[in-house]
Amino acid sequence: MTTTLVEPSTLQCACPGCHCTVQADSPFRKGALLFCSEVCAKGHPNGEPCHAGCGCEGHG
Repeated sequence: MTTTLVEPSTLQCACPGCHCTVQADSPFRKGALLFCSEVCAKGHPNGEPCHAGCGCEGHG
């Protein structure tokens, strides 16, 4: 028997303007949408970046 390892697929964060990728099993989920961080999932309520050093712009 041969076992094949399947690499998890990565997806684009659903936050507009964010170019981070997320794993399909991301803990940051809002309905069917996946996000790279809790801040993105909440819609950047205070205009903060999704996480340090990500380089994403246009949040808030």
